[in-house]
Amino acid sequence: MILLKRYELATLTPEVRLALNGNGLMKKLSLILVCVFAMYSNVYAASSKVKNVQYLLNQLGFNAGKEDGLYGNTTKKALIAFYDSHGRLFDGSINQNEISDLILEKSKFKPTKNQITFPNYYYTKEMKSCEAMEIKSFKGSYSVKKVESLIGYDWPTDHDQNSNSRDVKHQNITEPIKTFLQASHNAITENDEASIAIATKLLVKIAEANTLYDSIGYIAVKEKPQCYANGDYKSKCWYHQYEFARGVFSNYMIAALWLRARLAPDEYDVVDRYINKMYDKFLRPIELKKQDQGLYQMANGGLSILIYASWMNNTELAAEEIHFRFKELNRLIFSDGYIDNNSFRGVRSQWYHSYGLNIALGYVYIANLWGAQTPKTLHYKLVNASKIANLAITNWQKFKSREFTGQNRNALKGKEHAIKHTHQMAISIDKLMLIVTGIKLETDPVYLKKREYHAKDGIDDLIGFNANCI
Repeated sequence: MILLKRYELATLTPEVRLALNGNGLMKKLSLILVCVFAMYSNVYAASSKVKNVQYLLNQLGFNAGKEDGLYGNTTKKALIAFYDSHGRLFDGSINQNEISDLILEKSKFKPTKNQITFPNYYYTKEMKSCEAMEIKSFKGSYSVKKVESLIGYDWPTDHDQNSNSRDVKHQNITEPIKTFLQASHNAITENDEASIAIATKLLVKIAEANTLYDSIGYIAVKEKPQCYANGDYKSKCWYHQYEFARGVFSNYMIAALWLRARLAPDEYDVVDRYINKMYDKFLRPIELKKQDQGLYQMANGGLSILIYASWMNNTELAAEEIHFRFKELNRLIFSDGYIDNNSFRGVRSQWYHSYGLNIALGYVYIANLWGAQTPKTLHYKLVNASKIANLAITNWQKFKSREFTGQNRNALKGKEHAIKHTHQMAISIDKLMLIVTGIKLETDPVYLKKREYHAKDGIDDLIGFNANCI
């Protein structure tokens, strides 16, 4: 039977209409046309569902393409990937079940303040003696002098004279703060009152000297040229001066959390004023703000904000930060496990991928410890990112073959810049991979050898704790 469109039916002559009616075909044609219009009407109504699904998929980090309400291959592939991340199969059709699944997953990205409980010591509810913290203590003069070297230190001048976009000579501020955390941790777990008293005095002295407050803040750094200006790795990087000052301050706040119960009221006031003053300059301006690319120190400041929230006992801030950062991690980590920017930094891609992964895992561990639930979508990406870290170890060429269409100003080329191993500062990555994803880090001989040196620091200052002490 030949189907006639509505406008064609209207043009039929009376004689043809009579003939069709006589054969009963007119009624059949009308019925067919009703069914066709009903079908198109349903498709039109369903397009709002498709558009909603596309919006939710894009929000969750699955590329559904343009949110136009048209159900094409891009949307279908995104749905397949979404259900694959949950260990389920997509049945091929869009209905309320898909929308409900997507909405439920999106809700997991937003913990409430009532879910948040602050452990007393940031990364643990109870501090215990730990061999991974090494042996530094305040029983001798070495550690005391090391920490004292940080008090009032002129980091801006140091950074200006000794660092560039590629190489940051930060040891004069990072080594003292790690020594401070190590020795304080050991003093507390050994219940060494004399050493605890030294730790509290150092905590107060650092605050009294407004240590690192003269470093460039976030607002000012946005007015400066970007790192790798004109593609020159030797160019000055103002952001690094800000980032490392922020990182050291973040680790200072961890020590303050550990020692808070030991502070006298006047000491507490000094430390509290310093923490709030530093927070206003280095962290408040980045609250709930995206970083265009990459995943770097303290989860781009996210862990720093959580530490401050714990100090202030502000569960609302903690919940908001976790909600925001979960979405950011989900945006920055692609479905296949590669990390925006980190995994595509030329001959240092493996180094920076493992650096970013270590930080992402550390953030998720803290968020879970504090009461948040990791969305399955994000967990799926972390599993894949861990697999990519292993791929970089076992097959570097295959790891590097993944194309990236964006712009990476800081991608390096040339053998003189090459680093082909897991980042040696990521001393917690193997333990965190097992805890968060269940995946074991492949043996990386170069990393293991280099990590021996940095393991002596006791603290993974990229995340503010040593996962080997969990």
